[in-house]
Amino acid sequence: MALGGLLSVLHDAQGSVRSVQACYRVWHHKRRSHDAFVADLERRERKGSVHSYGAGRGVPESDEEEETVRIWREGEKVRVEQHGGQRDGYYAVAVPPLWWMWDERMGARSNENDPSVGNHVGQELEIMLDPTALLSCLRFRLTGNSEVAGRATFSVRATVRPVDDRFGASMGLGALGTGGDCYELAVDRERGVLLAATAFRNGERFRILRALSIGFDEPFGPEVFRFQPPEGEKVELIHGGPLPRPVTLVEAQQQTPFTVLMPDSVPATWQVQCRLVEPRRPHSSIQVGLSYRSTDGHESIHITQTAAGVPDRPGLGNQADWETVTQAGRTIKTRPARWGQAQARFEDQGTYVNLMSDNLTRDQLVDIAAKMRPARDTSEI
Repeated sequence: MALGGLLSVLHDAQGSVRSVQACYRVWHHKRRSHDAFVADLERRERKGSVHSYGAGRGVPESDEEEETVRIWREGEKVRVEQHGGQRDGYYAVAVPPLWWMWDERMGARSNENDPSVGNHVGQELEIMLDPTALLSCLRFRLTGNSEVAGRATFSVRATVRPVDDRFGASMGLGALGTGGDCYELAVDRERGVLLAATAFRNGERFRILRALSIGFDEPFGPEVFRFQPPEGEKVELIHGGPLPRPVTLVEAQQQTPFTVLMPDSVPATWQVQCRLVEPRRPHSSIQVGLSYRSTDGHESIHITQTAAGVPDRPGLGNQADWETVTQAGRTIKTRPARWGQAQARFEDQGTYVNLMSDNLTRDQLVDIAAKMRPARDTSEI
């Protein structure tokens, strides 16, 4: 098949599939993925967000992660199950405009009572079944024939086209592996969908997506798109709910059951916004969000606070990414920027505090975290 024929089947891939059931293996090398992501940020000249800490710092050399993702799709209806990785046990069903999902940290949730609340259910690995977006950002070269998941495929080597910053990076490349300089693809000869994709940077693989099994246009029973939470799990109904409301630090201190902490000092040119978010689950905690930003926009930090020990607070994810440091008598969990953000977390005085920044270093966040103190509960005026 000539190149024109390959481009044609890629373009028509979405329309060639009425229903699909697939199981994918997803593998990535954490350090290499991190380095590729940071290099992509540098290429796009995001000043100040990636130069202070060194690519890959704190990410183990051999830190690999693997998971399997099963997808059932029929028109707009979709079911997703994930095993392994950071979202082990994740399970979701979407019958638009409704969706249901479950994971260990957040439990079972649904928008049954408010269909206006959207979600990203069903978008996992969407690029594999509809690779049309890749036509605008990759150059393709046929390299041979192969077979994946029992289906005949075209072997393709694809290199990245120059990025036009007016339009931003392709979301398709983000799914295949942000920051790759070339990709090896296996394209289904009949359907045009991707059955395998390997992302490379500087000759090293850092992300692999591969279909272990796939079937097209097979009928599904009604139970496939019926959500059944784990035994004893009650589905939390999500709704638009109260929006974060602006408050002063004094009001936040007065209206929360935990101690609101604030940086000991910030530059005079920084502006601050404080917002209160009411709890949306029975055993959740009210949240306080503090956002500091320099007037020129080059420096910023976001600080989220909840009561210590609440079940829905963010976890640490992969423990290997985090280090424990002690400064000014306070124990702080920290890691350098991963996916563009440095982070620091600690508990003190009954408060769980999470600090994030796109443009400050980990050491700067630790210094701020170590010096945080209780905000006033009365006005000085």
